[in-house]
Amino acid sequence: MITKEELKQVLHKAEGLRALVIGDVMMDKYVYGNVDRISPEAPVPIVNLHHTDIKAGGAANVAVNLAAWGCKTALIGLVGKDDHAKMLTSLLDQKNIQYGWIISAGRPTTAKTRIVASSHHLLRIDEESSTYLVGEEEKQAIDNIKSFLLQFNPQLLIIEDYNKGFLSEKIIDAILLYCREHQVYVAVDPKEKNFFSYRSANLFKPNLREASEARHQSLQIEDLEGVGHEWQKNQNIDTIAITLGARGIFIRDKEAGHLVKPDRSIDVVDVCGAGDAVICALALGLSSGLSAEKSGALGNLAGAYVCSHSGVVAVNVDEIYRWI
Repeated sequence: MITKEELKQVLHKAEGLRALVIGDVMMDKYVYGNVDRISPEAPVPIVNLHHTDIKAGGAANVAVNLAAWGCKTALIGLVGKDDHAKMLTSLLDQKNIQYGWIISAGRPTTAKTRIVASSHHLLRIDEESSTYLVGEEEKQAIDNIKSFLLQFNPQLLIIEDYNKGFLSEKIIDAILLYCREHQVYVAVDPKEKNFFSYRSANLFKPNLREASEARHQSLQIEDLEGVGHEWQKNQNIDTIAITLGARGIFIRDKEAGHLVKPDRSIDVVDVCGAGDAVICALALGLSSGLSAEKSGALGNLAGAYVCSHSGVVAVNVDEIYRWI
């Protein structure tokens, strides 16, 4: 269990910390309504619209979470020339989050629309292109990223990879090279395509499904110590954290692994955005000097807070303090 004093230590570190997120940004749209009958035209429910919520998703939600901790926050992401990009920009402006958009006119800004009735997800509509940047577009993106990095001078950098076409091998290499040269703490939330491209990261946080896919086997908790040690050695990673949903987090520092079970039981309402909150809490905990186990406990609390709310929400640090 993390103490209130340890949480204050993390908050003190976060205040004024320059934190940058680079990755796949999305717009999350939630359409809420009620279902009273089935359509006579087809065997599908008719949703009577109640209200619509627009939220920053993906890497943008990670930035919103860092801002909620008190960090001076910035975001680099790939967007199109469309209304969804304008909506994302407005949401970030409201949170005082700086942004450096990589604009590709030939693709849409990634957007996910979820239809929800009585807390049940009925349908999700995705608008996206997962084609990776190449040629001049990729080169220009690298130049823009380098320029933003030099200008913002981050102390903490979180890479949020959803395999949506932004984080190519060359872009990843350019980011990691800058971070090594400038001693920036790097945390990575990977996906399958670039899973082993993040050598020398300080924190590497897949979930159990992603780790299993990378390992080509259905991993069990008892497998994680050996797998974590192997990945740390081969990839030169300081800390491996594998999230396990309701079972907590397996986290391994340079010495040993720890299964950190949740301290708080909750009714899960919606898991969307939980991983975004967890990587922020883990990165801030570890970079502020907390042990792996304490950071894991903080990550569990952040994930529990998000899962206890409907839709994509950022952590509420005051509420976590009261929980402790």
